[in-house]
Amino acid sequence: MKLITIIFGFLLTVLGVWNFAAVPDPGLGALMPAIFGLLAILFGLLQGRWEHKNPLFGAVMMAILTLIGSIRGLWNLVILLTGGTPALPTDLIWIRSLRGLVSIIFIGLVILLVENVWRHWKEFGHFLGDWLARVVLTIFYFTVLVPFGLGVRLFADPLHIKSTPAEQWRPRTTGDQNFDEVLRQY
Repeated sequence: MKLITIIFGFLLTVLGVWNFAAVPDPGLGALMPAIFGLLAILFGLLQGRWEHKNPLFGAVMMAILTLIGSIRGLWNLVILLTGGTPALPTDLIWIRSLRGLVSIIFIGLVILLVENVWRHWKEFGHFLGDWLARVVLTIFYFTVLVPFGLGVRLFADPLHIKSTPAEQWRPRTTGDQNFDEVLRQY
């Protein structure tokens, strides 16, 4: 499986560079498949190094992300083959479709050739979830909760602490309910 992962990463890198060359106005997004391919090669080289972690599932994650990015190319390939007018140039359609097909084949090979795929995938998911939860929640805390808390602390008084009258009693409206309305609460 190590060799298949490295071959998948190499094919993905070649298709990513070809995509970058074919796009009229290339940006960093055009190189993402090549970056995913390099990561898949790295995961292939690291396979078998750890007892409890299998980098193969990182390569599968790269394949899933590549497949998600190739859906538009696969859809335009279907439109092109049925005789319609696709939204992309023909060479980009073939590049993106090949990326998607290579990803589907790799995911299928992993499912067929690796024993206990589900158990290993869950282990990888737990590892990724633990790491991402810490990162995402830290970012959420410092970008949402801290500014909100500072704003409330500096500019608002939701507990009416600053305006403390001599008498602490505040009249509350109880509502005008008769006995029939009390019986029909819902």
